[in-house]
Amino acid sequence: MNIVEKMQQELKGRIIDLQSLDKDKTAVFIVDMVDGFVYSGALSSPRVAAIVNNIAELNEKTKGYKKMFFLDCHEDNSQELMYFPHHCVKGTNEVELISELKTEHSNGPETFYVEKNSTNGFFSNGFQEWLKKYENEVDNFIVTGCVTDICVLQFTLSLKAYFNEKNKDKRVIVPMDAVETYEVGSHDGNLMNLFALYNMHINGIEVVEKIN
Repeated sequence: MNIVEKMQQELKGRIIDLQSLDKDKTAVFIVDMVDGFVYSGALSSPRVAAIVNNIAELNEKTKGYKKMFFLDCHEDNSQELMYFPHHCVKGTNEVELISELKTEHSNGPETFYVEKNSTNGFFSNGFQEWLKKYENEVDNFIVTGCVTDICVLQFTLSLKAYFNEKNKDKRVIVPMDAVETYEVGSHDGNLMNLFALYNMHINGIEVVEKIN
């Protein structure tokens, strides 16, 4: 428990002012805030539902920013469904972006909606096309959504490692009040969320309490 407390303390205290980030060089990513992870289905979670307002608020503040919504979306024969509960199958309501994010703040000439068939949106065709277009233009990558210890973790680590390999100084920023994970059985939400955030932190990702 002492180690857990030390990890928690190490992650506390940082707040970023959105105005300190150049709007033209900043992009916002909202990972898997679909009905199947928030309100209905085998992987939906009240823990994730609890961060909806925080994400909606950040989405409103960043109207007109470069923005991407990842939407988990699988065919019935998706490989991922071999080891995860059946979830977010194409044609069901579970793949729909939650209503709180279907607003004017979620539209714009540089807003993209990308379906992904794996836990890691980095490898989706839509994101790879986006990266080719914006890689040299964007310096700040704000990542929010769910699930902290799977989809968010994999995307942020892949993104940071990609830029490290190219020796590019890019900021990957994760606000703690806008990411969350589920809790089922031995998958303890508090612990898994903390371990994921700490993993990101020690890998050069800027884990902050919130973005004002």
